[in-house]
Amino acid sequence: MKNDEKTQIEQNRKKFSIKSMYFNRYLLVRYVSALFFFTNLYWMISLLISDSSLYVIPLILMAGLLFSIAEQVKIYSNHTNNAKYTKYSYLMLLITNLILIIPTCFSSSFTQLFPFLLNQEKSKILVLIILVAGILLSALILYRLNQIKHNEDKHYERIKNYEKAVN
Repeated sequence: MKNDEKTQIEQNRKKFSIKSMYFNRYLLVRYVSALFFFTNLYWMISLLISDSSLYVIPLILMAGLLFSIAEQVKIYSNHTNNAKYTKYSYLMLLITNLILIIPTCFSSSFTQLFPFLLNQEKSKILVLIILVAGILLSALILYRLNQIKHNEDKHYERIKNYEKAVN
């Protein structure tokens, strides 16, 4: 191999590493998106099986997550700090989980929303714990997206240090 080819390969490797590092800033977001997507998918299937007309709630949440997932795929080729569809998707998840606390605790629509569970205090507590976990995860991701948007995340510092080291 010629010296020019080796230098070109090394430059391409460095560019790829930096591109991957920028993409990996969103790693937690992608994992939590997958968790929410499949949770809502299973919830929707359960609602469809039990002939509940409220299957549209997880369907809408999944549609919002698909926009977020598409944006995450796009970020790999065209890096951006402002993942607005992902932000809107997690705001929608946060608000929905907050709203779902009301029928879970104080309404008779519990059996329509969660027909696969018995209408007992234990079931309501379980669903409440899951909703609170969803609220906390959504808030965490929104916080993380805000950090990325303003380049305040730790990963950004590592990327900048790496860029200085290789250049």
